[in-house]
Amino acid sequence: MAGPERLDAFALMRRFRPDEAALGDALALFVDRPDYGFVWLAYDDDIPAACVSVAFAISTAAGALVADLRDLWVAEDRRRRGIGSALLATLHGRLDQLGVARIEASVPDEPGVRAFFAARGYAELSSVRVSLARR
Repeated sequence: MAGPERLDAFALMRRFRPDEAALGDALALFVDRPDYGFVWLAYDDDIPAACVSVAFAISTAAGALVADLRDLWVAEDRRRRGIGSALLATLHGRLDQLGVARIEASVPDEPGVRAFFAARGYAELSSVRVSLARR
């Protein structure tokens, strides 16, 4: 992601990420440090329609590279047209090329979103997941 794609990602993601400074910093990290991850975009008629961010990690349990998907979002006027499904399908192909052994997704506790991922082969890792943060 560079140049126009970065602007497209910013335009899409600012719709659900209100802190524009933090979003800009994150997108700059994706550009400057592609080894950390990237933002994958989908276009519909040359208009940015969907995005998902991918962060890499090394799993000591799997002994391999894993990818964590976050920020999956499809523009409201482009939903229910297969764009999110196509975005994930092409992303899975790219992650396979990169040798990613497992793909995890951080999703909200919304039945529709969970059903979307389940229909694409994702299974819940555990019924309880605790998120902790440290500054």
